[in-house]
Amino acid sequence: MKRFLFTLLAAALCLTSCMSTKEILYRGQMFGTMKGVGVMLGDDGRNYRFNNNDQMTTNMPASGRIVAIFDVYSLMEGTSNDYEAELLDYVVPLCKEPVVCTTAEEELALGDAPVALTDGVWGGGHLNMLCTALMLPNSSATHTIDLQIVPSENADTLHTILRHNSGEDIINDLTRDSFAEYPFYASFPLDEYLPEGKSTVLEVKYLWDEQWHSVYATISK
Repeated sequence: MKRFLFTLLAAALCLTSCMSTKEILYRGQMFGTMKGVGVMLGDDGRNYRFNNNDQMTTNMPASGRIVAIFDVYSLMEGTSNDYEAELLDYVVPLCKEPVVCTTAEEELALGDAPVALTDGVWGGGHLNMLCTALMLPNSSATHTIDLQIVPSENADTLHTILRHNSGEDIINDLTRDSFAEYPFYASFPLDEYLPEGKSTVLEVKYLWDEQWHSVYATISK
């Protein structure tokens, strides 16, 4: 998990590349946390102040996690870490606290429907991922995605499982061809599960194509 694919925002990136005529310092593509209206703390540690917030949708969040593509124009006068930028497009990712199960019933409730980790990156104290889940088109069933923390005696490794509960949409050999792959972003805070000043091996397990897969990365606070 060393990089991140911004597949879902690629169309907006191509369009603005053709239309933009202003000189920019660089183009940012990253997860971040909104710190106010039009202000994002990027996972690179920089503050980005979007000068076109009034042109974006009124649903633009003023807090919480965000995945953004933006052009950076200049370091703002009198600051060392605040940049004037223009937001090109954004997606609000699934963001929720990880789950620690204490009973078999709690673990069963998380589900065992297919979900895949397509790509991911560690940043901003969060495990940031591009995932894929199987969904039934036009279904009204409620699906849930969770990251389960699995306690271990090995303090050097943080074991997690990406879980998908497909609700009333039952996925089996008879129905599988009716489902479609649905890509989405997810961001799970993990800082509280990591020791200070020490690297930890992160394991993410997920069930896809009827097989369990594992991805490993070394992360730290």
